[in-house]
Amino acid sequence: MPNRVAVIGAGIAGLSAAYQLRDEAELVIYERNDYVGGHANTVEVIEDGTTIGLDTAFIVFNRPSYPGLSAFFDELGVPVLAHEGGFNMFDLDTGVEFGTLEFDLPEHEIVERYPESFLGIWRDAQRFHAEAPRHFLRKQAEFGLGAYLDLHGYSEAFKRGFVVQLATAVWSIPPELIWQMPASTFIAFFMAHDAEGLGGRSVAWHTVQGGSVTYVRKALAAIGAELRLDDPVVAVEDLGHWVEVRTLSGSSERYDSVVLSTHADQALSILGNPTPAQQAIEAVRYNTSSCLLHTDEAVLSKDRARWRSWNFGTVTTDGQSRAWPVYHLNQLQDLNARQDYFVTLDCPIEVAPDKVIKRITYSHPIITCEVRDLQSSIYRAHSGSRVLLAGSYFHSKSLGPDQIGSHEAAFSSGVEAARAVRAVLADPQFSRRDHAHSKSTQEEAL
Repeated sequence: MPNRVAVIGAGIAGLSAAYQLRDEAELVIYERNDYVGGHANTVEVIEDGTTIGLDTAFIVFNRPSYPGLSAFFDELGVPVLAHEGGFNMFDLDTGVEFGTLEFDLPEHEIVERYPESFLGIWRDAQRFHAEAPRHFLRKQAEFGLGAYLDLHGYSEAFKRGFVVQLATAVWSIPPELIWQMPASTFIAFFMAHDAEGLGGRSVAWHTVQGGSVTYVRKALAAIGAELRLDDPVVAVEDLGHWVEVRTLSGSSERYDSVVLSTHADQALSILGNPTPAQQAIEAVRYNTSSCLLHTDEAVLSKDRARWRSWNFGTVTTDGQSRAWPVYHLNQLQDLNARQDYFVTLDCPIEVAPDKVIKRITYSHPIITCEVRDLQSSIYRAHSGSRVLLAGSYFHSKSLGPDQIGSHEAAFSSGVEAARAVRAVLADPQFSRRDHAHSKSTQEEAL
């Protein structure tokens, strides 16, 4: 009989692993939520009789920085659209705004048209884009971002008015956690995505036509696995000749191998007797963000002409400076829509209740120097167990240890987990059981 493999977690890491194994094993995919896709989470609305897919987490990709994911989309025949890019930063306290266009201007125009406070940010940004890649290549940036910026004399205005906004959008973490991340990881993002980060000047961005749910549906059709939704797995235990998986509903089944493609903390909470290499992922912590999909333009600049795909606001509330990203989905996804649609993360501006479409909570790995250091040994977790791990807290092997936390990193981890599953099943000590191993313990009790 065919080998049985369970994939626990149906985000891109789990879908990637399942896709690789689709012709090699009988697959069962477990997902604690009532939908498949994880951060590929599209909310579909009806406007004038037409269905519009609104992405709320994963939205854009480019081929140089997402090689595995791009090839995956090509294989599946996923339709994609070109995305122009562009960002705008606006400070509600000072009224100062700047973005992609300003960084294309010569310095004398900045001096003539903008306040001194922005001139400092502009100059620091130009210096950062010129110097930081050299520091990265010389391995002179493999320590905390806050310490790196201080060492090289960057201004508080640059840190608070540029770095914070981009980092909160890209890694979905609050400002107080940004300074802990490795400077090399922050720099690598710009090197891979272009000097404007999300500006789309030198890298061709794309978005999935119809929303990321389009690729999820195509992947599921190609995989053809049995889906177990809305029933969280509560225990996974490697029993030597098989792995037992138990769910909240009381189901218990045995598999030849399991891919545990959840967040690191979730994996350790359900994995019995992890190996030392698996236990090491406890270094990965998570930040929870409040995501709001809505139609309230109050969260954006008052000047509509300045709206871009990526918008970053700053305002002082209760004596504290707060930053938040606003994704203008109409531009990001090239929507043919009458209504404007926005996604905000941890936004301090009150959104009118009647304009809220959906509230969603997301968790993202916090990329610290400890997590980056872990990347040198993290793939050892694929040895010595029938349970293999996958998730965006692994780096992409083809892109290096600073490519963590992205859709590409998660996809790559799924590919590597599938490769490790094959090794488990091909092990000469692998002991094949009879068909009884596929029965649940509930059935055996009967």
